[in-house]
Amino acid sequence: VRCNDQQPCGNCLQAGLACTYDAIPQKKGPKGSRAKVISELRLREGRKKAEHCRQDSYSGYGSPTSSPSSPTLSGLLNHDLIEGCTEFYFANMYPTMPILHDEQIWRLVADMDSSIEAYCLLCAFCAFMLIQPGIETKAGHAIKTLERPLTNTTSLGKTLLDGALRRRKAYDYIEKPSVEAVITSFFAFGCFFGLDKHNTAWFHLREATTLAQTIGMQDEKTYVGIDYAESARMRRLFWLLFVTER
Repeated sequence: VRCNDQQPCGNCLQAGLACTYDAIPQKKGPKGSRAKVISELRLREGRKKAEHCRQDSYSGYGSPTSSPSSPTLSGLLNHDLIEGCTEFYFANMYPTMPILHDEQIWRLVADMDSSIEAYCLLCAFCAFMLIQPGIETKAGHAIKTLERPLTNTTSLGKTLLDGALRRRKAYDYIEKPSVEAVITSFFAFGCFFGLDKHNTAWFHLREATTLAQTIGMQDEKTYVGIDYAESARMRRLFWLLFVTER
């Protein structure tokens, strides 16, 4: 990924990668596809961050720290599935929905056993990816290795979505909303829209928009003092909600 001498690098920021510069001698000859290179970088970076987050996990979410695991989802939300959904997201969805970055996803993975909010967001994220056409090429292997295999990706997506909405009732995300809560509601909207449940989809889109307004995402004062990359993603999320609702 070519550096443009900024920090963070504009190309890395656009691709959702942590910006680093490694001057490694390259082999001469034809270059690989840029999309393939970025995908491989994300995968390598994600594995490193997942391991780091497991060793030094932080509680960065506003939900209770009780175990969020649901008996009905035991063995379904595994690392292979999350990795496949993450790769699909960055390859196919990120250009139009640049609201998550790889480090954030792997921090959620590290926290999902102790944070209900992180757990619900990951469930909704994977559910939304699994309902998309073409996901079988990325997550098909993970589905076959599940402890309780389901017939297809859509069935698994529905199960994860139901689990996320059920477990979400265990904490008050309405009274104490967060950006993660907004994203979870938006992914729920995307799931129901993909399942042709348009009234339910509209409800969750309005919920996401209301939570965003409660946080103050429409007010520039909200972004004062926030990291540039994070504030950029928050703005993208707000405008994504605005455009989608219209």
